[in-house]
Amino acid sequence: MQTARIRIPPLPVEAFSAEQAELVGDWKHLVFSRVIINSPRMYRTFVKHLEEMVARTALPPRDRQLICLRMLELCGDVYEVTHHVTISRNAGLTEDEIAAMRAGTGNCLTAFDRTLLQAVAALQREQYVSDDTWQALAVRYTTEQLMEVVFLAGCYLTMAMLTRNFGIELEPGNGEFERINTLRSYT
Repeated sequence: MQTARIRIPPLPVEAFSAEQAELVGDWKHLVFSRVIINSPRMYRTFVKHLEEMVARTALPPRDRQLICLRMLELCGDVYEVTHHVTISRNAGLTEDEIAAMRAGTGNCLTAFDRTLLQAVAALQREQYVSDDTWQALAVRYTTEQLMEVVFLAGCYLTMAMLTRNFGIELEPGNGEFERINTLRSYT
């Protein structure tokens, strides 16, 4: 899969307007924030949606991370999947679980994990979950959680499109990544 060269460069923090600085807040070390803030209107809308999907989801952290990791992997994303590997570790997932979720297969995956992986693949490929898979998810999930599977998968499909098309590169190795990780209040 092709990833764009930098098409929309991250805005230097010192070039932020007052509005941009207020919107980004402490997330100024996150390259994603410094790219998306080029459009304060989109930042305000999309980041609020993203925060709702990730930090306040009704899904268990393990399931949330399975959806994020697999969708990002299916889309060929590098930036977000790197961040979600760290988020997955913080949520208590093992390296084997993370690798299996990204690959879509592995001995450490449960039968329910495999069903959720089928749903993610179907949403990426066809934007539709089959009735059989939906019913298997409904054995465990509430209506709200079923909805969130679709919302979250769609959100991370969009994230992959943004990072790949805008050419968002990983943070430099000078402690930025660690600084960002301390801002995450969710697992």
